[in-house]
Amino acid sequence: MSLPRFNQSGLFFVPRTWQRAAVVRWLKRIHAWTGFWGALLFLLMGTSGFLLNHRGTLKIETGEPFEVSSMDIAVRANQFADADAMGKWAKTELGMMSEARPPRQEGPPIKGKREFMGKPHVEAEKWTRAFTLPNGRVTVDYVPGSTSVSVKREGEGILSTIKNLHKGVGLSMFWVLFLDTIAGALVAMSLTGFLLWTRLHGSRILAGVIVGASLALALGAIVPAF
Repeated sequence: MSLPRFNQSGLFFVPRTWQRAAVVRWLKRIHAWTGFWGALLFLLMGTSGFLLNHRGTLKIETGEPFEVSSMDIAVRANQFADADAMGKWAKTELGMMSEARPPRQEGPPIKGKREFMGKPHVEAEKWTRAFTLPNGRVTVDYVPGSTSVSVKREGEGILSTIKNLHKGVGLSMFWVLFLDTIAGALVAMSLTGFLLWTRLHGSRILAGVIVGASLALALGAIVPAF
């Protein structure tokens, strides 16, 4: 006994061979459960995506970093062979999840003599490494030969934290893989939503116009930049 079929005009984008009660029921379940799985994260990703989209053009300020705490940690003189060795030590000592990186520097590095209060002085060599966190960063400074390492933690506001969660900044591979499942849920919802389009939502021509207009707007905004 064959399963009952839906009217061919009922689901415009489902092939006739798929228009069975069991198939449509599973499409609806997939659509519903993937939406339930990622509901809160969809809200987070939508907010962070909006903020990231405005990080350059029509920029939305998310606040400047602010200092949370700082201290000097005692070490042996010449304990580190180079800046990378210091970074590895700091990662273990401070329990950081991310890797130590040289901080972003505006302009070329300044070496040799510099003037201070009108007098020339030789700038001491200093090693600096930074660790990124979802809600801030930790900066580590060390002057070769000294017996202390300076560490400083800076925090960021809620909007910056939301952006960092989207980018996976300072987080483990588990978080990255978890966000992959959220991306997969979005894909599943898009495909099942497309297949479940019915007459109740308008004609097939209307659907084509909406999709075509969306693609045209996207291409119109992207193509001039290439």
